[in-house]
Amino acid sequence: MWQTDALQFLFAVVLDVLLGDPQGWPHLTRFAGGLTSFWEPLCAHMFGRTVLGGLFLWCFVCGTMLGLYFLVRNGLSLVHSSLIWIWDAIVIYQTLAARDLDRHARNIALPLLLGDIDGARKSVSYIVGRDTHDLDSSGISRATVEAVAESATDGFVAPLFWAAIGGAPAALLYRCVNTLDSMVGHRNEQYERMGKFSAIADDALNFIPARLCAFASLLPRFFHHAASVVTDAGKHVSPNAGWSEAAAAWALNVRLGGTNFYDGIPFEGPVFNPTAPDPYPSDISRVLRWFWSIVLFCVLLGASALYLRDRHPKPPPHPAETLPSAPSSGFTPPILQRPFIQQQASPPAKIHGQIKRPTHYGTEPAP
Repeated sequence: MWQTDALQFLFAVVLDVLLGDPQGWPHLTRFAGGLTSFWEPLCAHMFGRTVLGGLFLWCFVCGTMLGLYFLVRNGLSLVHSSLIWIWDAIVIYQTLAARDLDRHARNIALPLLLGDIDGARKSVSYIVGRDTHDLDSSGISRATVEAVAESATDGFVAPLFWAAIGGAPAALLYRCVNTLDSMVGHRNEQYERMGKFSAIADDALNFIPARLCAFASLLPRFFHHAASVVTDAGKHVSPNAGWSEAAAAWALNVRLGGTNFYDGIPFEGPVFNPTAPDPYPSDISRVLRWFWSIVLFCVLLGASALYLRDRHPKPPPHPAETLPSAPSSGFTPPILQRPFIQQQASPPAKIHGQIKRPTHYGTEPAP
């Protein structure tokens, strides 16, 4: 019922590629962020900053988003059924962020190539959480490449994967979960417990897409460096984040990861492809080509799978499978015990002094 079709799937991708996220337009991600900001203090007040409070926060945000989605969908169904198709396509489109990610990366690359380090630092601060005011050209390039690589999964591959699996509601649920994780899934004093459920849910929904992203990166290279990607991915504290970063590091032959500063405090992260050189500004355009190749692969894979599914639907059950079953009591009518075989009447037989008339079921008293 909630499955998308290949045409709707492609239409949503085309909308994302052409439009991206126009400034000033209503967007599901911003609305989910607003709901999180609204529900968080209420849940913290009612349940404290506990795991239970985080669970209720997750339920309230996701429940509100899905409830409004179905409310609009049911309202559109009263007007015309084609509006449902358009609504679901728009919802899927707004869960994708390929064009927006490309735009952010190019806004960093341009001032960086022109020597405007301050402008590049300001632009890169929009897509990373680390301190950017002291980054040099190489540090800005590394931050941008890592952001594009990590966002390849949660910005495009994962919502597209869930759209193919469960249609617009599944893609919308993923985007809500991912937004919650980005806002409250932090390991600090404020969110260590309250954001735990959101972080676990995000890890669960990203488990397959993260590996699919790495697979899409390795496939054109005939799985060259596959063992190295798997080894480096296991270094990351997150079960999913390391896969796309490791795949990008080995595909581009650049060194990613290492020490990052957050509010002046250094944090040591895993290093991917440690023997390779540090990224240069020109590597930003290279990682974008890497990203769009993954986009193309996943779109073709998803659209082909949906087309084949609709072309070869599951056959209806055999009529015999729909017949009512035999009574569950101990008695089984003779007609169900053996097939009916037309027989001619047999002459009466004398058994123990009584006249019996044999039948194909047994014997019965003669009239």
